[in-house]
Order: sequence, then C-alpha cells, then structure tokens
Amino acid sequence: MNLATMDYFCALADELSFTHAATRLHVTQQTLSAHIAQVERELGVKLVNRTVPLSLTYAGTVFLGYAQRFQAERRALEQEFADIAGDERGLLAVGIGSTRGHLMLPKAIATFRRQRPGVDVRIEEGENEEIVEALRTGRIDMAVATVPEGMGGIEVRPLRSEQVVLLVSYELLRAQYGEMADAIALEASQAHDLRPLADCPFLMLGRNDQEGDISRRLVARSGIDAHVAVLSENSETLVELATQGVGACFVEMGVVRSTLGERRMTDMCVVDLGPEARIDVQIAWRSSGHVWSVIKSFADLLCEQAGEALSGEGL
Repeated sequence: MNLATMDYFCALADELSFTHAATRLHVTQQTLSAHIAQVERELGVKLVNRTVPLSLTYAGTVFLGYAQRFQAERRALEQEFADIAGDERGLLAVGIGSTRGHLMLPKAIATFRRQRPGVDVRIEEGENEEIVEALRTGRIDMAVATVPEGMGGIEVRPLRSEQVVLLVSYELLRAQYGEMADAIALEASQAHDLRPLADCPFLMLGRNDQEGDISRRLVARSGIDAHVAVLSENSETLVELATQGVGACFVEMGVVRSTLGERRMTDMCVVDLGPEARIDVQIAWRSSGHVWSVIKSFADLLCEQAGEALSGEGL
C-alpha cells in the first residue's frame, strides 16, 4: 500500500465506476481493478461491491476516510515545504457555487494570476453542502460558502452578506393587479411579506440551492399556496424569465445587477424580503499548524474585492 493507493481509491469512490476512475487517473481499468483487489487482500476485507453502479462496503467507507485524510495531510506537507523553500508554485483548489463563482472569481483569479503566475487554480463548483464537505475531507484547499457554526477543524473568515430579493416585472404586476400594482408591490416590500403577491406565478431554484431554500421558507411562513411556474437550477435563467413577465423569481441582488444592468432594471420591481433572506458567506480553510501562504493571499484578495464592491454599491 502506498500514496497512489489513496489517490486510486478516492477517485474510484468519487466516480463509482472503474472505467471513469481509470480514465481520470490515466491508467487502464485492469490496472486500477488489480490495485484495489491487492489492497483488499492486504486488509483482508472487501472494499467495494463490484456492481453497476459500484458501491462502497462499510469497510470501504472507513478506508475512504483514511484515504482522504492521507491526501489532505500530503497536500499540507507539500504546501508547507513550498513556503519554506519560497517556491510560489502549486495548485489552489477553490470550492464555490456556480453563480457565486461567476460573479466573484474571474476578476479575482485574473489579479491573482498576475501576482502569482506559478500558481494554477482549480475551481470546484457545487451546492453549499457539497463544497463544505469537500473542504472537510481535504479535496479542496479553501471554500467560499456558508459554513455551519461550530464546525470543527475549519477556520472561517467573514467575506460578504448577500441579499435575496423577489424580482418581478412591472408588466406582470400590472397585468395581475391593474392600478393597484405599485401599491401592492410596496406593501410586500415594506412588510417583507409574500401574501400581497400570492396570485403571482413564481420562479424557483432547486431545493439544494441556498436561495431556493430561502424562497421555500418564506413561502411556508407566508402561508400562501405558491404556483411555481418554472423550476430551474440556474439563477440567470430565472432572471431572464422574470424580465419576460413569466413570473417572480427569488434571486441574490448581485445576480440581478450583473445580469440586467442599470438600463434593464427600470422595467423591474425589486421586492425587499428582509433580513430572513440574507446569506452570510465566508472563506474557509482547514485548520493546520501551517496555512499555505497561497490560501491566505487569495483570501485577502477576495476580501479586498468584496470591500470594493460594497463601497461601489454605496455610491
């Protein structure tokens, strides 16, 4: 058993397929299968059920935990000695939601690559829980996400607060409520209450999305029987549908600004949903005796960029 064993098994656990894992590892399927079989013989247990799709046995799940910790410790070792040697090279793995990444990372990575051209960046996109789990198991170096309070082994740094709003076109409001449209929208916004807009069709994100979770909580709290006209996994798609008068969408305000711009915003009504619709976002990395300087540098850059964005919104 060696370090390659850990890489092989983690890839197999991720892909749940010998074929896909072998392709990812750039080895033959036969080589990978023989390697896993050898480990099973060494340990005297069965690690995987060779079915379609493949699954881990209980022993395999336990072994995966060890393998992930080995990988994380190896990454930490390599990073610490890179800092000792003054070697500004390596691969920074960043976990972030796809919409948040689209808004935040292009500018940050472009700046970072100019500062540290020897460091490459791998972006791992996913839902919030997936990103936090990837950080916990050491598959990524840092996460931009909402981290549960009191999570052990993780260092957290506040980054920004995101406000989810209800976006609806004035065209739809007037078609739905006539001359009362503006007054009804104002009532909903001032009270942070969806009940005045109960007759509107709604556009919703998936259940595992933070904005989707917030929207469902607000709907449940209001007690309305919401008609979900469109369900999607893409915030930008829902914003565009809202501009076409298809429905009212729950979306983070930064997405609204980046998707529509000032000119198109004049046709849209933004309903304030209050503090319950706020998402606190942090930068997080694994606790360690030594934190890679690259992680700290990129975290500083993201915080600086967030501060500039907040200052710009206040102008």
